[in-house]
Amino acid sequence: MSSKLLTALVLATLMGFRAEAQESDLQRIADMLDVSTTKTFQFTASGSMYSVGQSTSPAAPWPRQFVKSMTRVYDFTTGAMRDTVVRMAADTPTIGPEQQGVAVVSGDLAWNVAGKETRARLFEASERAHQIVISPHGLMRAAFANNAAVSKRTIDGRQMTAISFTDRGKHKVVAYANDQNAIERADSSYASPVVGDINVVTYYGTYRDFGGIKFPSKIIQYQDGKPSLDVTITAVSANRPVDIEVPANVRDNPVAAKSEKVADGVWYISGPAGNNSVLIEMKDYLIVVEAPHGEQRSLAVMGEIKKLVPNKPIKYLVNTHHHFDHASGLRAYAADGVTIVTHEINRPYFERAALNSWSLGPDRLSQSKKKPVFQSMGDNMVLTDGTRSVELYQIVGNVHHDGIVMAYLRKEKLLIEADVFTPGPVGAEPPKVPSPSAVNLEANVRRLNIDVDRIVSIHQRVVPYSDLLTAIGKKPAPAAK
Repeated sequence: MSSKLLTALVLATLMGFRAEAQESDLQRIADMLDVSTTKTFQFTASGSMYSVGQSTSPAAPWPRQFVKSMTRVYDFTTGAMRDTVVRMAADTPTIGPEQQGVAVVSGDLAWNVAGKETRARLFEASERAHQIVISPHGLMRAAFANNAAVSKRTIDGRQMTAISFTDRGKHKVVAYANDQNAIERADSSYASPVVGDINVVTYYGTYRDFGGIKFPSKIIQYQDGKPSLDVTITAVSANRPVDIEVPANVRDNPVAAKSEKVADGVWYISGPAGNNSVLIEMKDYLIVVEAPHGEQRSLAVMGEIKKLVPNKPIKYLVNTHHHFDHASGLRAYAADGVTIVTHEINRPYFERAALNSWSLGPDRLSQSKKKPVFQSMGDNMVLTDGTRSVELYQIVGNVHHDGIVMAYLRKEKLLIEADVFTPGPVGAEPPKVPSPSAVNLEANVRRLNIDVDRIVSIHQRVVPYSDLLTAIGKKPAPAAK
């Protein structure tokens, strides 16, 4: 036998042994979790959770809420997950004494449920799906499905088994298991529509036996370097029946765009997600206020705009603040050369995001290789063509965001705002405790001495200004005789 052939046989044998050893390592970890027999999984926990992408400024931490109870249900066979959370305000005044919310994902579709209302949240689908992939059971299923690389590494003086893979090109994961075959940590990333490939670090605490099921007793997570979850597990169960059905309004057309004329040359463009946009027609161009809920939503809105005003280009996109639900669609406009107008505290954040890696979720802007164009403002700015003026003002001192912006059309007496005043359902009683943000909005209107007849709420609908006054416990001024 030649030396070359002998060497090849030895290498093949070694590679075979290594592959078997790697598969054996994966199998031991999977067996500890009973992955092969676990089709659905549920845990209940309490602690703290943080609203990713909702900080009061790009530099601030994600707002924290106390979690009275959190029940997370996974269906690994369909790629679905449901969180039912009862939470209370901690660092933020924007959440009441106690609220229950339901957040769901199934495949590429995500939605929230509040009472009888269901609203699409497609821009959050990637993050929620990522939670399935990096859960202990989901991680091992994905490791086998994606032929994970397995190696031994010394971490802080301990030998760990490192498991590396990329799931469907969308979720990058390196997980570490200890000598007890327990996954202790996952370093991962997924595609954020605002900041690109966002880094996630998840720590799994000591594993306990929950009635014969082994699972971490604690989960601590960071996203983009900031705390995002810190909960203690109180109960688990496996293979309970799970029925997660995509609602019709989410399944059929989650980004439908419907326009309503508010005034001459002004349209309110709404949809099933509850975050909307406003189109303002100028002499030779168009201005859009707000680009919420991701690229798909922005493309649908731009399609509706072309129907409404087919012969004028969009020149400006006004971003009210950097929160992910409001900013996740602005890059679609930037890809078409639209100038993004935002407050000066937001601009560096968006510009850094443009330099990030977008490999896990390439969007139109990253594929175009264009550099987004921003125009930042301080406390005010006016966009005008000599015929119509759009006045932009910072809502000074608002607890929701340090650099939040509102738009005012003086001739029409229209105020366009996001988040600071969200009208309740038609006919609903005003809140017993006025929202600090709404109180601050009214104070800013008085400070600027602007005459407002109607409010165009990005989150709900167009309402009389008197609705704001009623919501904060003030009586409207008597009509002039």
